[in-house]
Amino acid sequence: MMSIEERLRLILERIKAASGNRDNVKLIAVSKTKPVQMILEAFEAGQTRFGENKVQEARDKHKEIPENLDWHLIGPLQKNKAKYCPSIFSTIHTIHRPDVALELQMNLTKEETKSGITTIDDLRRLEDQIMECDHLRLTGLMTISDPVASDAANRKVFARLYEINQQEAQRLDLKEQMVELSTGMSDDFELALKEGATYVRIGSAIFGGRY
Repeated sequence: MMSIEERLRLILERIKAASGNRDNVKLIAVSKTKPVQMILEAFEAGQTRFGENKVQEARDKHKEIPENLDWHLIGPLQKNKAKYCPSIFSTIHTIHRPDVALELQMNLTKEETKSGITTIDDLRRLEDQIMECDHLRLTGLMTISDPVASDAANRKVFARLYEINQQEAQRLDLKEQMVELSTGMSDDFELALKEGATYVRIGSAIFGGRY
């Protein structure tokens, strides 16, 4: 059995190959449901960005980890949990309502089990509302592929997200700021990287199955 350090090294090699060694790609190690000891093992191996799905779980872990570990919220954010986020997370990847907005999620696959935005009009309304908030910074879009779709179909989803992000960055005059695409997980991150992903969210390929 490979160690977390060995798995990380292999993932980073695959990221480098799939992205053409782009310097804007960032790995988020998805640590949801994983014990603190595994997170610390990955941190000691050089991984600094970690993704959590639930605010409460991250709050509990936050007390036991180094301050320079970079937490990202990659699960839906409930309004009543938003007040805890500034002291824990540097980045919120998921949002579909302006009252909890920090980042954007785009539900291009229209899966009923996933929250998100399904039309360009809704996306633009949300973006415009966020732009009016002095303390929010819009940096990009997120999507999740369809686990039952083909690689070709999911690659089209990733490519479409890239196009939408480019269009919206131009519309909002945010070409230098709205540059992030949070797409790709353990089973499809190489496809996402080929279509411009800048954040890839990888859990099981680093930590193994869920606990």
